[in-house]
Amino acid sequence: MKIYVVCDLEGVAGVVDHYQQGQWDVSKGWYAPYHAQARRLATRELNALVEGALEGGATDVVAWDGHGNFPGDLDIELLHPECRLVMSAGDGGPAGLDSSFAALFQLGLHAMAGTPRAVLAHSFDGSLTGYFVNNMPVGEIWMNVYTAGLYGVPFVFLSGDRAAAEEARALVPDIEIVVVKESLAGQAGGISALPAVSLSPQKARDLIRLAARQAMKKISSIDPYRLSPPFRLRAQYREERFAEQRLGQPGVKRIDPLTVEIESAGEPWLLL
Repeated sequence: MKIYVVCDLEGVAGVVDHYQQGQWDVSKGWYAPYHAQARRLATRELNALVEGALEGGATDVVAWDGHGNFPGDLDIELLHPECRLVMSAGDGGPAGLDSSFAALFQLGLHAMAGTPRAVLAHSFDGSLTGYFVNNMPVGEIWMNVYTAGLYGVPFVFLSGDRAAAEEARALVPDIEIVVVKESLAGQAGGISALPAVSLSPQKARDLIRLAARQAMKKISSIDPYRLSPPFRLRAQYREERFAEQRLGQPGVKRIDPLTVEIESAGEPWLLL
């Protein structure tokens, strides 16, 4: 049984600071001071998921490093030997996901932009403060679940902060969830470093391993997520210049200085 794992960094236990842990610039040879540590934490959480999935009956595990191009958020030297890794495919969506997979797992995910009491919440990139499909606010969790649904692949597992878990459960109530940390700040902080409480990495891995094994049992009982077009897409930006850049696309209408909208017959990512 073949499973696909979307991997991100902001929802990993112990990762709380984007600028200290999640950034790099290969061209300048610059890496965040704790980037290497964050990559180890993410890779070992993935390994725990792989172990649990294999125990639950998976025969092939493919993971996508969704935190940008190389070096991304995973260290291939530490990768579980039974996991194959999609590398250098950017962060535009789950590359290689198709109908041959039995289930979608999401590891280390974060909540959408504007979510209160969230750790490192954002949507797609730093220019957006909100993205809406038919007036429903969505983020990367939704886009991955929607993409899997196009191929008839059910979403059965997510790990991340508490706000990400709540976002995922609102889409598919019966999935297996692991909450590895939660914000202590009441406001929406975006990718700013705000107080949070995290499980130890070892505890998080133990829980992920158990939940991944349980998630394998739910594959036959959870239906793929479906949302049919047409779509009304709306994007809200931090600065007017980003909205102005979208006005060159056919069919894009400006709602206010920071917001644009478009009707789509089939693709919900036209404004991304």
